[in-house]
Amino acid sequence: MRLGPLLNGPKQYVVPYFQRAYSWRRRQWTTLFDDILELYELNSMNSHFLGSMVLLAEHNEADPIPHTLVIDGQQRIVTLSLFLSAIRDVARDSDAEFAEHLHSTYLINHDPESVKVLTTHGDRDAFITVVQNRTEPAASPIRDGYRTFKEALQEQVDNGVDLDRLVHIVVSQLSFVAITLDAEDNPYRIFESLNAKGMPLTQGDLLRNYFFMRLPPGEHERWYTTVWSPMQARLGDRFDDYMRDFLLKEGQPVRPDEVYQEWRKRLGPLDEEGIRDVLRDLAAWSLEYDQILHPQREADAEVRKRLQRLTTWSRSVPYQFNPLLLRVHADYRRGGLSAAQVTRLFLAIESLMVRRLFTGAPSRDDNQLLIEIYNGVASADDRSEAFVESLAKPQLGWPDDDDFVEGIVRHPLYFASHPDQRKLVAEALEESYAHRSPVRYEQLDLQLITPLLPRADWLAELGVGEEQYWKIIGTLGNFTWVPRGRAPDLGVAERKKELLRMTRYGLELVKDFAQIERWTADAVEQRSQRLAERAVQVWPRA
Repeated sequence: MRLGPLLNGPKQYVVPYFQRAYSWRRRQWTTLFDDILELYELNSMNSHFLGSMVLLAEHNEADPIPHTLVIDGQQRIVTLSLFLSAIRDVARDSDAEFAEHLHSTYLINHDPESVKVLTTHGDRDAFITVVQNRTEPAASPIRDGYRTFKEALQEQVDNGVDLDRLVHIVVSQLSFVAITLDAEDNPYRIFESLNAKGMPLTQGDLLRNYFFMRLPPGEHERWYTTVWSPMQARLGDRFDDYMRDFLLKEGQPVRPDEVYQEWRKRLGPLDEEGIRDVLRDLAAWSLEYDQILHPQREADAEVRKRLQRLTTWSRSVPYQFNPLLLRVHADYRRGGLSAAQVTRLFLAIESLMVRRLFTGAPSRDDNQLLIEIYNGVASADDRSEAFVESLAKPQLGWPDDDDFVEGIVRHPLYFASHPDQRKLVAEALEESYAHRSPVRYEQLDLQLITPLLPRADWLAELGVGEEQYWKIIGTLGNFTWVPRGRAPDLGVAERKKELLRMTRYGLELVKDFAQIERWTADAVEQRSQRLAERAVQVWPRA
């Protein structure tokens, strides 16, 4: 059905009480407006599909206006009513006759006068104020949607948009599948099934449907079985992440909830062969992404170590940089970088992250920033060398040695970092020393030497009061390895005995405490200083 026949004539669509309140916001309003405007600008006679509406007619011969329950689809029909109301009010001063015709045909019934769409109770006053009373209501999503459309329409009118033609597009070219239920169907159960029991469509589901919509039906089975299904099976529950990271690897920001819309913008202008090319490209890059998800498969030992650290670090920060790692590692696998070059590049990124952690640098989108740098050195003879040199520019915020050392001595690492970050730092420092056999980190926990909460015996050991205690205990110098599952709040004597037993494993982060007679505040700071001097070597700056 088209919207025009759906609304034309005496009728009223009632949103049942059991439905949620109106929930569309600016992103949905803007998307709808852009879709309608696109039809206008293309001068296209094609229809634009808005989804399905599930309706249940109520038969009451005494009622002069037929009533229909809107079991599913209220967001769209309410939004389009707001859109038509905004067109009416923008046109009111310039063409009152047109505005009145729109109002009486698609927004209200005359006998008796009532709105054609009756929202849920909580939205009803605001909606009637807009649609029937033609004024702006108090603050609400209904008001915000109406205002958004009205402001956007006024701007388009100033640019010469014909509102009559825009109305024609809305009522004649927006299409729905209208599913009409029998009277004996239980509307609440149907609504529950539609909205609660099923799994919501993921971004990957939407994209799959869009890709195959753009291909001839005769090709669907071949593309699905040979490309899409293997790709989705390969990446599993990370497939949606991949569809976003594929876009992010070029350095442009894409929000998680806008992946589908961004893909639509990119795929929209392509012909069928262009769609096929994108599918081939996605399949090829999915192999590279699988390597990032499983860095342990990397053959070169040094590259593998650096990649494992960076992928773990990426999971611990708000702005993940897997897309950057995808770009760089793909260039390495495809011969654009040698093992030595990609190792140097990965080390520089790791150094940047660790040094910024200890100097308390603010969170930022490193993925976008570093990809821009990487793109900027694409023509360099040695891309890794050029990347590191660019990274060392002062405005990039790569802390120097003095700031790094001071940060390690003073930064409250325990309170201002992710547990995975602390563990990676400790492992890297431990591995910088020689060991007779590999350290089995899966059997160890990283803990504070002192308890988290101050106790009398530890305050005496450290020689500080409670206020100073909190400043000391979270620093790097107060961390140690302990056997997995060991209690973290041991007394002074118990902790010393435990760490003396641990010295037989040859662990560097245990030795200091075992060799010091008393664990004072000065001892903690001196140990932080020694580890800082080591850290400068482990994470050098260009």
